[in-house]
Amino acid sequence: MRRFVRCSSPGQPVRHAVRGDSDVVRWAHRPSRNVSVDQGVAHVAWYDSRNDPAYSTARPIGNDASGHATPALDVYAAISFDGGASFAGRTRLTSRTQFPNWEQFSNRAVPFNGDYLWVTSMGSFAYAVWTDYRNVVPGTDPRDTTNDGNDVKQCRTLTSTPRGQ
Repeated sequence: MRRFVRCSSPGQPVRHAVRGDSDVVRWAHRPSRNVSVDQGVAHVAWYDSRNDPAYSTARPIGNDASGHATPALDVYAAISFDGGASFAGRTRLTSRTQFPNWEQFSNRAVPFNGDYLWVTSMGSFAYAVWTDYRNVVPGTDPRDTTNDGNDVKQCRTLTSTPRGQ
């Protein structure tokens, strides 16, 4: 259950949280940065793993029991016409469930989806952007002996001769 906090008086204590989505949301990432309000209409967007076929509270998002990765992440959005008191119109924005575990960071060894999700709006119209991995080219990492399915195409080769010799 997603809950969003509404503050009608900046600087005053928050009195209650409201439901943003009635479906089970297994994982959401940085929801406070993905809210846009204009003319009393609030738009929210979040990463969500409700479509993860291998979901388990004991494993990272997108990892199955054998340690291999599966597509597991989508972007959803909702709208509020009453300044955040209630939300409607929950919509899946992604047309394909994303694979969040590509090892593309920290020398191609770490998956990182980051906080690359944004929504901006004008009245009842909103525009959202997010990280989309559908064009990532899978590959093998010559440094990695495990085949976890998370490796991306490498632009390197390993040699047994030290550099400069």
